[in-house]
Amino acid sequence: MKKTSLLVTVAASFALFTPISLFADDHEEAPPALSDVWIMVPKKGMEAEFAAGAKAHMAYRAENGDERSWDGFRVVLGDKINVIQFRSCCFDWADQDAFAEADASSDFGKHWNENVHQYVDHYHHYFDEMDWEHSHWPEGQGAGPYYGVTTWDVREGRGPESSEAQKAMSKMAKEGSWASDDNNWLWHRRIGGSDKQMIVSSYATYADMAPPEKSFYDFAVEEMGEEKAGEMFDAFGSGFTGSDYTVWVHDPEISSPEDEE
Repeated sequence: MKKTSLLVTVAASFALFTPISLFADDHEEAPPALSDVWIMVPKKGMEAEFAAGAKAHMAYRAENGDERSWDGFRVVLGDKINVIQFRSCCFDWADQDAFAEADASSDFGKHWNENVHQYVDHYHHYFDEMDWEHSHWPEGQGAGPYYGVTTWDVREGRGPESSEAQKAMSKMAKEGSWASDDNNWLWHRRIGGSDKQMIVSSYATYADMAPPEKSFYDFAVEEMGEEKAGEMFDAFGSGFTGSDYTVWVHDPEISSPEDEE
């Protein structure tokens, strides 16, 4: 059986990222909810210089006591191929205060500005807030290296119907046969910038991204009947104005170096 994101068919009817060592399932305490996210675009023609500078910077941070480990990603499928993302997970709000203080007293910013900044066209900085309760992200399933991310633009004044439908879908999937070693998903929502709702699934290969024989909509119909399934999907979709699907690949060359044992 091939993996598929929880809402592949939801995205299709209306119009899934983060490799972490911590994980959440039904039997363990969930990790903290926040992930630090930097998105940037290298200047055209300077991609190689950016990558070399970023690699050196990540090594410098690791060698000089950075409190966080960072994973770098590149877009391989989507509208904006030349985008780089750095993520660090997981922490809570109080942890961010301590990190900000330590980071400000370091020379990491100076090192970045001297070695990488000149190759960057522009930056975006967000937090992502993970919804572990309604996700299915067992140990080992976040290994990637590919991550399919569906991003919805949240409608202004999104009502509770959409959020409740999202929870109902996840509950049904986790309690039914959908949640398995072949299906994983992680809900998260952007903090900062325009309001975005996202869901991510991890894939080992492109072959794993192929649609399953039975869609999630078909599964929902079997679980609750066609009328109620349709109402649930409509309620979920009512909270959004559009969606986008992007596949990212983890790039170890621009990530924090792994500890050598």
